[in-house]
Amino acid sequence: MSQQGTVLTAEQFSGAPIERAHLHRGFKSKKTPLKWIRFFRACVLQRENANIKKKKELKKIWFGAVILIALGFLINYFFYFPFFLFILAVIGVAIILTSKTKSKFRKNYTDGFDFFSDYFSAFFALIEEDLQPQSRISLEANVKNTMQSANLVKQEKHQSNTRGFISGSNYYYEKEISNGSCFLSDGCMLSFNFTERLRNRVVKKRSASGKRKTKQKYKSVYPFVLKMKIPKAKYILKSEVDTSDIQLAEDTDFYIVKTIRKFDIRNEHPEKYQPYASSSIEMFSSDYFALELINLINVSYSCVTPRV
Repeated sequence: MSQQGTVLTAEQFSGAPIERAHLHRGFKSKKTPLKWIRFFRACVLQRENANIKKKKELKKIWFGAVILIALGFLINYFFYFPFFLFILAVIGVAIILTSKTKSKFRKNYTDGFDFFSDYFSAFFALIEEDLQPQSRISLEANVKNTMQSANLVKQEKHQSNTRGFISGSNYYYEKEISNGSCFLSDGCMLSFNFTERLRNRVVKKRSASGKRKTKQKYKSVYPFVLKMKIPKAKYILKSEVDTSDIQLAEDTDFYIVKTIRKFDIRNEHPEKYQPYASSSIEMFSSDYFALELINLINVSYSCVTPRV
């Protein structure tokens, strides 16, 4: 994740208003689970308030456009002037103002990715009892648009035998959504990495009437990698460990267990899969997400037994 000026540090959080520390800007900080939950909720509430304000502004723009067109009609009834051009000008200005208002909202509050509030709030609430007293969770996030040149990993041609197919390309993007770490009460260190992998397929086709069309389809998956550093002073590695779904290593003081959970809506809930939506992460419920991560922790602990 970029560490440039748009990312706030922990020191800046204390005096920064919510709008400066909003999710879309990215953040890196350490907080207790309760403070993280409050922060996420505050961000979501502010976004909701801004969305209400945006809708009111859009209504004013188009209400004003209707009033101007009605006045133009009355003026044109008594005095001739280019009424048709006047209508086009009013509608054009209204469209430009609408576009600017929506663009400003997207820039300041981002579309989607409010899952941080529900997903991580649920996860942090579940692990809070297992943390050290007043332990803080370090969390870094980046929810900016994935389809940027900086995130482009690979580009390749797409071939198809379907009728009217002209050409196609696949664009593969990868972006780290978040990473974090914390210490559990038994001395274990938990760290995680959450990534978005997105395939954008652009296909050009010709219809039966000869009209050329361009269609875009998306496939997104979200690998969540969890690593547990389990202290040898408190745990013993089991004699037989199934390593088919985990990666196991060790150093002088710790057993290191790495587990992966790849969230993929097309494979797990094909009925919810939307090929024309670039993001699918919000289709997984927060409870489902949190419990899956807790399962990764349990899998890690299943590799060891407590010392007597």
